[in-house]
Amino acid sequence: MSCSGFALVLAVVVRLTSCHELPFFSSREADSVWRKAEDIVNGMSPGDYSGEHYACGSGNWGDSGILDEWDSGRSPCWPGSLNMAASWDTELMERWSVETANEFGVPGRGQLGPGMNVARFAWNGRLGEYHSGEDPYLGAKFMEAMMGAYRKSSGTGVMPPLQVAKHFIANTMERDRTSMTAKIDERTLFEVYYPPFIAAIEGGVSAIMCSYNLVQCTSGMCTSERAYACANDDILNKHLKQTMGFKGIVMSDWDATKCQPESAGSKGCTPGHYVDKHVAASAGLDLEMPACMTMQGGTEVKAKERATRMWWAYLVQGRHFGRASFRDAGLREAYAPSVSAPHSNATRGTGGGFCCWWPQPPAQNICASCVSKDFNFQQASCNAADSGTWCGGDDPAPNPSPNPSPSPAPSPTPSPAPLPERCPDRGNNNYKSSCKLQLAGRIVTESTVVLKNEGEVLPLSKHSSVALIGSQACASDPLAIAGGSGWNGMACQDVHKVNLKDGISKLGVGEVSCPDQSDHGNSKAGNADVIVAVVVPAKASEGSDRSTLQLSSEDTQLIRKYSQAGHKVIVAMNAPGPMITSTWDANVAAIAISWLPGQQDGRGIALALYGEDYEASGRLPFTFPKCSTEQCTQADELASVHLGDKIASGQYLKFEEKALIGYRWYHAQGLQVSYPFGFGLFAYGSATVAYTSVAATFKGDDVEITATLSHSGPRAGRDVPQLYLKFPASIPGDAASKPEWVLKGFTKVLVEPGKPATAGFSLSVRDVSYWDDGPGQSKWVCAQGTFKACVGANARDAILDEAACTTFAPRCPAAAGGATVAAAPVAVP
Repeated sequence: MSCSGFALVLAVVVRLTSCHELPFFSSREADSVWRKAEDIVNGMSPGDYSGEHYACGSGNWGDSGILDEWDSGRSPCWPGSLNMAASWDTELMERWSVETANEFGVPGRGQLGPGMNVARFAWNGRLGEYHSGEDPYLGAKFMEAMMGAYRKSSGTGVMPPLQVAKHFIANTMERDRTSMTAKIDERTLFEVYYPPFIAAIEGGVSAIMCSYNLVQCTSGMCTSERAYACANDDILNKHLKQTMGFKGIVMSDWDATKCQPESAGSKGCTPGHYVDKHVAASAGLDLEMPACMTMQGGTEVKAKERATRMWWAYLVQGRHFGRASFRDAGLREAYAPSVSAPHSNATRGTGGGFCCWWPQPPAQNICASCVSKDFNFQQASCNAADSGTWCGGDDPAPNPSPNPSPSPAPSPTPSPAPLPERCPDRGNNNYKSSCKLQLAGRIVTESTVVLKNEGEVLPLSKHSSVALIGSQACASDPLAIAGGSGWNGMACQDVHKVNLKDGISKLGVGEVSCPDQSDHGNSKAGNADVIVAVVVPAKASEGSDRSTLQLSSEDTQLIRKYSQAGHKVIVAMNAPGPMITSTWDANVAAIAISWLPGQQDGRGIALALYGEDYEASGRLPFTFPKCSTEQCTQADELASVHLGDKIASGQYLKFEEKALIGYRWYHAQGLQVSYPFGFGLFAYGSATVAYTSVAATFKGDDVEITATLSHSGPRAGRDVPQLYLKFPASIPGDAASKPEWVLKGFTKVLVEPGKPATAGFSLSVRDVSYWDDGPGQSKWVCAQGTFKACVGANARDAILDEAACTTFAPRCPAAAGGATVAAAPVAVP
């Protein structure tokens, strides 16, 4: 779209300040925009900026993290953010970001995303919404790619939307999220949980959403005072605004300033009420959402700074802040009932036929402020113990139960044309844009992880007959999303997803049969060339954590029924997070894992299984643990997974593992896992890539690590070489603060047979630094001594091959004793 042809919608709320590409974001640009914001606010009277307009309910937000919910049809039901983490492809992230920037940008909506919480708790029900997987470096690099793409998108004539990075901070589980206190040290915050946010700040993000939980930071510049994240001076003022240099607004999560009974004794809280507004404003909260409960009437505390931050948040994206308010701002009960038609642009109601996934007694009227809907639950299931509260209304009824699709096999689809730099904007018909759906299918395919492929059964041949088994294989609307606010909107709730049967048939495969037995088996399986088991764990959702990392007993038995009988079984599984596969994977021929694929579910998975158009080249963004027993009871599962043994006692709230999360913890414990972090077969397992000639050189103060990649297999493939770094043993801290190996680089490289490729990784001074949280310190310190850098295929194999390692001593700014690094953010720590 050209600048001359661009007409901004909803100009009352936000409008373009110019028609040119935004400049590269830097600290200088941030300061320049701040001065412009100050000039605007200096022209106001205190009465203008101390009221509610700058304190609560302001803005025009598109709601869901990656989907514009309010402008029905502007967004397709994109694959969940977890797909990007599994792709390990920052270029793909940039391409996708061009689309989401336009979808939110044209109607002037703010984007309540991206989600970037680092996975600490394997059962977290919301991992599908986050880009980070279980590693801070992985998340930070994706944030860096997204922020850069959003600013570049302004060159098309559409200024990027305001983005809200969430959830800040230590929001690592949904269980008790409004009442738990995360007791955590400052070093762990800066080295593990802050990096994706630092990258977002460095890229020019407008807003950061503070989370529901309480936080008690116990070291460094922190006071150890317990307070809600949205009223916590240590994390908002001292860390976020002063140390990281964030100049935008801190926005509360929806109704996140309400004091729960467990908040007794925390700063500014009286249980049953809302956080005191003067305490919240003083601690760094700028914008309460969605209504004025804490900030009712406004406050003079930091009012001028708050208004300046609001203007900066808009100006930095090339937009102006108007006086319009969030659609719910006039309500004193968040999400009060609405009589509007479903998915209209009127005030969002409590909805109809959905479960409120905050397990609290109905007497608390929790549905009045519930943010999470689930249309796939019947009322009886919803009212079950520990499930949720049924809220009636006028929204769509639950989707019908899965059943075989009666439609004839679709005709084959020709190979797609190359994707343009940006798909044509079809307005409210974007949800059925062939260009956007092609990109969605590509994301699903290229984030699919092939864990196993015996006998090279993958990629499948179009000439092979396929028997599908499992309840989701031919379902009219297969489960391809999670529940909660991240999946709201017409495209995810009302548009049926493609099932695998239709996805395969679209490729021109003739013999594809659906399940026809009571256990979702297939009577034609015995004569089929291959059996594909389509399995999906229980639906994950905001507001609750998953009850298990295992498939249902029905799906497990179904897989065993055919694999143990000697049939060639491929398991195609949609995973909302880490999974335990060790109870059924021994006898299957192949395993392909996808991640909440959204609208193009079966299409993207079919492309992955057949190697059509794109390659299943994903890598695990989590460790897949191995259960301690073959039966794997619930107790066995808890004993085999990080933090499982600390749930019953409540010790999981104390963050005593510090930096040892995910693969770092399994490595420190010496535990065998089924599939390590970063794992995925290269080119469907047809070859193994060799990593040789690993060397370290210097480019100024940066360390450049290079490696040669080669293989002699039958086909080309896209490899993901990963750089793992071992810090000198001399750096201070206890064992939990010093994981032996940490990810510090990755890239995606095409490697052809007999043609060596080169992978390069750049380590900044920050990358070789640690956070010193000693008394009076609170700073980055460049580590002196010898580092070991290893390049390999995953977190386990990379550190086992000495031939793929090298050593170096960084050029720290000071000659001895370590050197302080500037506190302003520099990419990733």
